[in-house]
Amino acid sequence: MGRPEGPLTGPPHRRQLACSLRELRSETATTYDAMAASAGVSAATFKRAASGAAVPKWLTVALFAVACFTAGAPHRRPVPQFAELEKQWQTARMEERGTLRLKSPRPEYIADQADLSHALHALYERAGAPPLRHVQSKGGGPVHLPLSTLARIVNRETLPADQNQYMAFIAGCSVPSDQREKWHAAYRKAFPVSTAIRKVLAEEAALLLP
Repeated sequence: MGRPEGPLTGPPHRRQLACSLRELRSETATTYDAMAASAGVSAATFKRAASGAAVPKWLTVALFAVACFTAGAPHRRPVPQFAELEKQWQTARMEERGTLRLKSPRPEYIADQADLSHALHALYERAGAPPLRHVQSKGGGPVHLPLSTLARIVNRETLPADQNQYMAFIAGCSVPSDQREKWHAAYRKAFPVSTAIRKVLAEEAALLLP
């Protein structure tokens, strides 16, 4: 298994993430070299991820877990707990960015566009402030969520241009599917349809009736 790894230092949540990675490698009885060969990532990258010196990228954490599983001894391969690892990574990232005190946004408390802007910023931070291209990819790609617009949303400079773009952002920030209707309702509350528009829509709907 090679030489013992050094003691973990630094902020507590960063240490916890590194400790979890070390425990996973120990449980699967594998080496960094075997992991590197399995995942196509350098052993040095995996060693840095488990060193606790900095918070690694989420992709590195995920590949670390997969590599432990694929390169470990067959009789010592627990299924990687990605949800728990991702939660630890997100918390470590918030610790690193100084946003741990940022509360989870509650869509039912959103009353206007200012509330919505703050909530979207908080969603992004609590997702670990991942690379914008990662958010874009999870949200359906550049057609649904242009990078320039995405950057302005997370910096609280603008709001999504429409409901489709808004829901793409929600998906990109890993909001569970069973929670998205609440966020949809929050959008409708922040952007209420005027009485005049409601009347026109009602009249058009009436014309479609038999």
